[in-house]
Amino acid sequence: MTDSPTDHYPDVESVPTTPGWHLVRAPVTTDLNGMEVTLWVHVLQGAEPGPTLTVMSGLHGNEWHHLHAFKALRDGLTPDGLRGRLLLVPVANQVSFGPLRRHLNDDSDNADANRAFPAGATRHTWLAEQIATAVAERVLAHTDYMLDFHLGMWGATLGSTIVGTDFSDPLVRDQCRDLAFAFGTPMIYRSKVVAHFPGPRSSHGYAGEILRVPSCGSMLGGAGFDRDEERGWTEANARGVRNVLGYLGMTDEALVLPERFLVYETVQRVNPRVGGLLAPARLPERFGREVTADEVLGHVVSPYTLEPIETLRAPFDGYLAYWARDYPLRPGDWAYCVIPADHPATEWVEAPELVAPTVIPRRAAAPSKGRP
Repeated sequence: MTDSPTDHYPDVESVPTTPGWHLVRAPVTTDLNGMEVTLWVHVLQGAEPGPTLTVMSGLHGNEWHHLHAFKALRDGLTPDGLRGRLLLVPVANQVSFGPLRRHLNDDSDNADANRAFPAGATRHTWLAEQIATAVAERVLAHTDYMLDFHLGMWGATLGSTIVGTDFSDPLVRDQCRDLAFAFGTPMIYRSKVVAHFPGPRSSHGYAGEILRVPSCGSMLGGAGFDRDEERGWTEANARGVRNVLGYLGMTDEALVLPERFLVYETVQRVNPRVGGLLAPARLPERFGREVTADEVLGHVVSPYTLEPIETLRAPFDGYLAYWARDYPLRPGDWAYCVIPADHPATEWVEAPELVAPTVIPRRAAAPSKGRP
């Protein structure tokens, strides 16, 4: 059974156990313009019992290219053969998605919804915090595993899976690592998501450290590129979700993995200090391409004098982690990023043997101080 698009439930708890797709429309708050801020969750209830996987994106409103992969999953997955439940959140932050901006356009102290999860901090009623709290309490509190997508904005593309390495629970750390391998993107960025800003106030930090929910995130893809290239990123992201469903034992689907992975823990961004038009030295680019120290990656051209005003160079020998097409840049905008080849944590590894994990009991989040 699949609900009509006009049928919806107020929260995940209200969704029936009837196999099929169901829709949750959970109100969050009302904005000044009268718009109801809402969290939409597509729930696929499987035909058999099993764990719950949340697949989410859109905490940053300018990262939207995942929607193609999410649409393919919504159209292609059925309850037949699914053990457990899939929670699909295509747009976690509709307020930022409307104007296609990373942050909310308000005067709060914190306008980034992925820096506002309720990890024991005093709660405020700013929009970003209400949105992040709704995701935490209405979705993550009911999940066993999470995939959170943060793809490149228009003009820039990222190429890795990101995974936390410093959760206090070793079981969470191990299952996060295996989720990243199971997703199947050939490049894996191992990051200290708890120790580094914003710590447990990000989706990954909150899920792993506060709730003990293993997670990883796809950063594969961007918008504004060759259609075949974009289609390949979309297919790889959808394939990654199917891989994870298979790894978790939620389906019998076989994992499709590369022969080896480039695993790394540090990068250096090569982004402009001045604003202008990015003129790449090479297109198309390729994730993981070897670059040499001082290699010219691109130039920034003044839109007024039409002369080059900055040259972007590889800082050392390494591998290309992300890149961009020709597009207008402000200082610090996304252009290039290089993985150091000689760093001790940079290595090529073979695909590991992956065994379906045992679900880790979720930890209830401690009540936050202040107003919810």
